[in-house]
Amino acid sequence: MMPQAIWVLARARAQIWRNTFWRGRLGSKPGLIALAALITLAAPGLYNFTHFVISGLRDPEFIAMLQQAAAESPDLPDDPTPLLAALPGLVLLVALSLLIFSSFSSLLASLYLSGDLDMLLVAPVPMRAVFVVKFFGGLLPQYALLFALLGPVLLGYGQGMGYGPGYHLCAVLALALLPLLPAGLGALLVMAVVRVLPAHRAREIVSVLGGLIAVAFYVLSQLIDTWIPEVATPDTLTALLRAELPVLPSTWAGRALVAVGEGRLAPALFYGGLFATLSIAVFAACLVLAERLYYTGWSNLAIQGGRPRRPRRAGQPVTDHWPRVVAPLPPEARAILAKDVRLFFRDLSNLQALIFPIAFALLWFYQLLAGRPDREAAPDAPAWLTEMGGFGAIAIVFFICLSLSSALAGTGVSREGRTFWILKIAPISPLSILLGKLILAYLPFPTAGSFFLVVFALVQGVELLTLARQWALLLLAGLGCAAFGIGLGAAFPRLNWENPKQQRTWQSGCLGTLFYPLYLAIVVGLVVGAAGLGARLEGAVGLGVRLAGWTGAALVTAGVVWLSALIGARGLERIEV
Repeated sequence: MMPQAIWVLARARAQIWRNTFWRGRLGSKPGLIALAALITLAAPGLYNFTHFVISGLRDPEFIAMLQQAAAESPDLPDDPTPLLAALPGLVLLVALSLLIFSSFSSLLASLYLSGDLDMLLVAPVPMRAVFVVKFFGGLLPQYALLFALLGPVLLGYGQGMGYGPGYHLCAVLALALLPLLPAGLGALLVMAVVRVLPAHRAREIVSVLGGLIAVAFYVLSQLIDTWIPEVATPDTLTALLRAELPVLPSTWAGRALVAVGEGRLAPALFYGGLFATLSIAVFAACLVLAERLYYTGWSNLAIQGGRPRRPRRAGQPVTDHWPRVVAPLPPEARAILAKDVRLFFRDLSNLQALIFPIAFALLWFYQLLAGRPDREAAPDAPAWLTEMGGFGAIAIVFFICLSLSSALAGTGVSREGRTFWILKIAPISPLSILLGKLILAYLPFPTAGSFFLVVFALVQGVELLTLARQWALLLLAGLGCAAFGIGLGAAFPRLNWENPKQQRTWQSGCLGTLFYPLYLAIVVGLVVGAAGLGARLEGAVGLGVRLAGWTGAALVTAGVVWLSALIGARGLERIEV
């Protein structure tokens, strides 16, 4: 009965996918077709490239050149055979490591966060059949990437080494068994975690960890040009060969493939048997435990909650512990600000948006302290450029602060979603709502921006007057950008979103893309133009020209803030709940 139930569920899932694709929006189909075409074209390229490289490394002329170079420098290896023999295990080790990080998130979404889970678990089918379909359904993207990208690499390697058909068959079997081990361990971990944490909270934690991993790869790509001369040594090759540890399942699979290609039956059966037995055993353990743990975890989703909070004393204001700097704000605006701050840090998925700007700031500081600061103005640079201290530092600081502001404020009113009716019927004016959200969006500029500029000034030895000009320009431009973003989000909100990525409307996206460069060009042009003209004039006239430029920039910013408040307030008044 179980095989028949698995077949029925898998066929129904395939029909749903087919119908979803054919009846889906027309705009999403070209992207999927282009992605499939790109992967299809990449597979032959990877196969030919791997075949060419392996054949070149086995070429007798190359080996003779390598031996001649090793005779002159004893540190160099004289035989590429050990590296070629370890290559399948190293490739499978990288793939296994990536699968470990991706399996937990995909299985969590497939096993516990899918929309049809309630109907499947109460249907007259075995629980293990549902688990099997959900398990392999969550692994379909991993299998597609493995066979489309890693498969050509292993097949090209076998062709370059001159292996026979037995190697190619075993390579396909190794790719089919490879995800079972990390996915099985991930499924066991998912079923254990869901018994303690809600599934949505676990997904948020995984998304934050995924963001950290992505940022780590970004930082590594930025620093790789510095590290390559230090790591591209014969000692690195020796360390790479040592990474093929005999206790790793990827090493077992790699050695089994090489043994099959070389016709050594005993090592192939030994290592291949170890790898297959461990992978199937982990999956079998998941299947045995699924009948109880899977159902128990699903039933706990409806009753799990957070830890109880200590009740607030009656009459205690929400913002009584806030700094005095926000005391002049109206109480309604302070309440909106306190609510947004609490809700932001309560949702871990919001913290993922802070990872990139923080990592970019740390990377910039590393390059600054490592002796690679932004280019200083040349000795013959214009006086206005010297007066402003260059724009490299302030441009980077502004980008970091704008990224933090976008993460904190998000899309403004759209972040409220379907709960906006609470604010709509509350005795709060639209201007108070906009003011509270504007303070949160503007907060990174006077806090993080001031810190970054001061550190840069200390490292670079910037004069105090130049630092004051940079700080004033940062606060002025940041106020205009934050105000326009909040007003635009209130004028074109989207409150019926299901996914947080759907909060931004095309109107706000297009108008924001047009506004920010234009506004920054006007403000910076007024300040810089006045500084350049004032540098040619001396005395009170030059000072008056500089003040006129700053005054013009302040008036433009004030006009942007007033216009943003006007269109934002009218947009909030038009919303019906």
